[in-house]
Amino acid sequence: MKCLGCNANLPDDAAFCPECGMRADGPAPFPWLEAGEAAAPPAEQARSLAAVPPPVRRPASTTAITTLPRPTPQAAPVRPAPDAQLPTDLDVYREQLRALFGYPEFRSAQAEVLTRLAAGDVLGVMPTGAGKSLCYVLPAIEVGMTLVVSPLIALMQDQVESLNAVGVPATFINSTLARDEQNRRYREFIEGRAPLLYVAPERLANPRFVEGLRAAGIRLLVIDEAHCISEWGHDFRPDYLALGVVRERLGAPRTLALTATADPTVRRDILVRLGVLGRAQEVVTSFDRPTLRFGVVPVLGDAERLQWLVRYAREHLGQAGIIYARTRRNVEATAAALTAAGVRAVAYHAGMAAADRAHAQRRFTTGQVPVLVATNAFGMGIDKPDVRYVIHTHMPGRLEAYYQEAGRAGRDGEPAECTLLYARRDAGLQRRFIEQAHPSEPELRTIWRQLVELQQQAGDRALTYNEVHDTISAEGLPVAIAAFRASELIEPAAIRLRSMDAEAAIDSSVVVERLRYAESRLAQMVEYAETSGCRRALILRYFGEQPAERCTGCDNCEGVTVPSVESYPDELFAALLELRTDLAADSGRPPYMVFEERTAREVATYRPSTPDELLTMWGMGETRVRWFGDRMLAAVRSWEAANGDAPPPPSAPSAPPPPRSGRAASDASNTTAEVSYNDPLYQRLRAWRRDRARTDGVPAYTLFTDRTARELAAHRPADEDALRSVWGMGEARVRAFGQDLLVILSNAD
Repeated sequence: MKCLGCNANLPDDAAFCPECGMRADGPAPFPWLEAGEAAAPPAEQARSLAAVPPPVRRPASTTAITTLPRPTPQAAPVRPAPDAQLPTDLDVYREQLRALFGYPEFRSAQAEVLTRLAAGDVLGVMPTGAGKSLCYVLPAIEVGMTLVVSPLIALMQDQVESLNAVGVPATFINSTLARDEQNRRYREFIEGRAPLLYVAPERLANPRFVEGLRAAGIRLLVIDEAHCISEWGHDFRPDYLALGVVRERLGAPRTLALTATADPTVRRDILVRLGVLGRAQEVVTSFDRPTLRFGVVPVLGDAERLQWLVRYAREHLGQAGIIYARTRRNVEATAAALTAAGVRAVAYHAGMAAADRAHAQRRFTTGQVPVLVATNAFGMGIDKPDVRYVIHTHMPGRLEAYYQEAGRAGRDGEPAECTLLYARRDAGLQRRFIEQAHPSEPELRTIWRQLVELQQQAGDRALTYNEVHDTISAEGLPVAIAAFRASELIEPAAIRLRSMDAEAAIDSSVVVERLRYAESRLAQMVEYAETSGCRRALILRYFGEQPAERCTGCDNCEGVTVPSVESYPDELFAALLELRTDLAADSGRPPYMVFEERTAREVATYRPSTPDELLTMWGMGETRVRWFGDRMLAAVRSWEAANGDAPPPPSAPSAPPPPRSGRAASDASNTTAEVSYNDPLYQRLRAWRRDRARTDGVPAYTLFTDRTARELAAHRPADEDALRSVWGMGEARVRAFGQDLLVILSNAD
């Protein structure tokens, strides 16, 4: 049997076409209802909180997810969505706030979002625990027909249960529900009996579903966890890319985008992708969480991490805590060690069955087990208010990710601790992850050829990200797709190929750009871990705020740790950061990409007076000295002129020799270590490199360069610490094959 809509082959027992979503027996009288149902007009108001029973749980079933059809020039124009007509008087909302939720007053950010939402679209950036959900629940009660796009099934269920408990007839639709139950909830929403509907973004890939919502008239579209739409964000989800198109097909209803963590770059990307740049107002509240205490504990390795964790958890027995570990193996080992030590703990990671994850989460959120050990697969939108501590056993790759995960502590407004266990080698491991996530040109070509094959099998329909990921398991798949979009080989809002040429030209500059961006984010995370200044201030400056230089809630400001660098004048440090802000505004880039705080600290400490001295400062180089070195030196001179009685600065690092140009410079860089080309040890190292490269299937130079081989032969390091000091060696290489090199070096004549 063929589908009447798209002519695809239909399974014998199919009620709906798995390709286009149309009914197997043809279109229903109303496209959003089952055949034979009468369409009730959408309710004009949904304020009557008539008792609606909590959603009935049904056995899980799989539901076909399809993709939006390719727009055509002949498509009829979409009728604008109905005017939201949201209240301009907050007293209307206050009545519901007190009656339903028992809260005496709004938080300042909530009031501002609600006020601005009455006038137009809004992007709200509010920290975890700031009460984002009330910013759309209260408007939904007033005007009804509010669609909330949320990325997590568990979060939908938790929020709907909470709303039902206070009398708000909200509902959700996701793949855990049987088809009949999905249809019942759909009708309940479009007929106005439930003012609020939660859906996952992939649900909106079904054009029939979207058409039904459009016909019913969505008054308010809410994008929760809006940073997921940005490829620059820390939790990018490809399904979110279609939301801008979906918004237009719904008639561009009033839109509220919400997130807890978004720097200026991500905020702009959200607005662009939703199609509201220049129209939406931004409400960006302070990211500060005064009740959270931030600290970093230096550790040498995994054994020390585990010892510290067990000791800490036993000291905080009975308190709710989340421990984030890097890998599934780390999660299971940590949970087992805590349990053996008498601490009730449960593991959570993506490798567990969905039912087991849900059970673990439920035991934690209900307080049956106080400690949950998880990978970063856990947590977005988790609403457990009494978490007293969050510990990261390994450093994340981005400060946004760290702050969002740490922010799951203390949502009840009571004091909580956020601790990072940090070993210097963590940065090397993160760099390796970054490299793996950014494919080389040959890897890009391989992924593209696989995509072409997959599209040929799929015909004209768009591919879902999940099926692409299942078929092409490359670590760099998301970045590769971004490169293909930049090359105009893939449609902007769906994974549908515009070219079937397996050898089509690919613009790999996108990969380089994102690699540099990821590396700059990692550098800022390392800065947080290693700073001797205020950790809270560093976080807040990262998100664009201008905080005080000291707080009462981090280990450095409390004097728990000893500063590891020379003292520096705060006024000069602040002046350099102000200069950085100006330079960032002039160049259109985030401040931390101009220069890092560690650079500002070194300049403030050593107070260089010449360009050559400035070159010796950490994070400076010829380009930066040429670009804004004179302004940095002027800031130093200005401070010194105003502080004539200041003691002289400590001795600065030795200036490097003047740079040479042309072939002379190239020759010098290649002869740092005086080792003959025929040196036996040098040749053994090169031979080992060649054999290892063949085994790994990579170019030899990617393991280490000839310069590194010469330095190894010249200095003959005897242990891993000495290996790390060799030019071109780093933590990742030492971990990967350092012991092999040490064996070769130890057997040298």
